[in-house]
Amino acid sequence: MKIEAFDEFGFILWYYAPMAYGLYLKNELEYTKSKIGTKPVFYFSDNHTEEPKHFDPPILNNILLQSSDRSNNCYNHEGPKFIKNNYWTPPPYKNIFKNNLYVYNKPILTIHNKNNKEWSKHPVNYFNSEILDKLFTELKNKYQIIYIRPPDNPEKYKLQKDNLQATVDIGDKEILVKHPEVIDIETLLNKTDKSYNEVQFMVLSNSEHHISPAGDAVIPCYFGGEVLIYNCPDCASSKRGVWKTGSWMEILSGSKIYGFNDYDNLLDHVKNKWL
Repeated sequence: MKIEAFDEFGFILWYYAPMAYGLYLKNELEYTKSKIGTKPVFYFSDNHTEEPKHFDPPILNNILLQSSDRSNNCYNHEGPKFIKNNYWTPPPYKNIFKNNLYVYNKPILTIHNKNNKEWSKHPVNYFNSEILDKLFTELKNKYQIIYIRPPDNPEKYKLQKDNLQATVDIGDKEILVKHPEVIDIETLLNKTDKSYNEVQFMVLSNSEHHISPAGDAVIPCYFGGEVLIYNCPDCASSKRGVWKTGSWMEILSGSKIYGFNDYDNLLDHVKNKWL
């Protein structure tokens, strides 16, 4: 069978990658096609091609996907119907990308962030400069923090930028200057010819502590350990159960998910459990 995945990146990880991996395990995967930068996502596909395309909603040219599967049931606390499909098998990214390259004197802690507009407005599911400063201050002595945010020049690092995705200045670069102990993923990218997603997966594979805003949190949920998710309290996604404690995404890798609608509550968890 063929898998063509030009959807939102989160849904590619929720649906297309596990379905493709299940097909691969059964020797039924003919080829995969997806966005620029998805080779690490479909690492198991011997015939993977990348194209700079994006469809939202997607073109459902995949016989495994029913139109009802591409609905808001993915956002519920309980899993969508497709996770019961016999093919659906989350790829073991943590085992595959674990490495001896990104190893430090302290355990790695990853902090994801986003700087793209949400619902055509300034991002709300993100970490502003104030909370970033607090997190870095509290955690940098015990952990090697690696800050992961899509670069301003994605094409340079083999990462697709969708035309409808506008970015804004969130003030994070100034905070990074204040905390030179924190490693920006761009620093790692500038020392290798590996793609953004490959480096990201390698870093995540070597960590058991992850902090992420809603949306981007799909990625670290594939890499075990604990995942702390911030979801804004009064926006369109505020009630989506998938970002809440113990959501169905725990089955992606056996990670333990904790959801927060408040920066201070997330920070309290960090202080009480991680320090």
